[in-house]
Amino acid sequence: MLKVLLIISFMSFAVISYSQKVRVVENSAIAKIVGKIKREEIYAITFGKTIFVSCKKEDFFAQEWWVKHELAHVRQYEKHGIVRFLALYIYYAVFHPKSVNPFELEAEAAEHSSESSLAHMAPTNTTPSNPKK
Repeated sequence: MLKVLLIISFMSFAVISYSQKVRVVENSAIAKIVGKIKREEIYAITFGKTIFVSCKKEDFFAQEWWVKHELAHVRQYEKHGIVRFLALYIYYAVFHPKSVNPFELEAEAAEHSSESSLAHMAPTNTTPSNPKK
């Protein structure tokens, strides 16, 4: 039930944060709280095109399987829309074990794909280009 409340409470944030590029928020309080509840040392949770991680971005990007997993969720949001995806995900999270959740199964399969995981990521440090004088 707590999982459902956490997801619903951040639905409005997910709608607001939906942008063209995928964004990673490091040291996220929500990721740390959910990770603690699930007794996982590091954790990520995706809302729309924003991935909230409980660690530094560098640690997240160092684990390509993890990046691919979360990007699969971004694609699921794109396919189903934010509200429908969250409703379906909550349904599976509440009424079914993770082992039969089709969204998690798809994300786990993506972990092993040969697709490049960083193609959809927004640059972390961008500096404005200086026009020639």
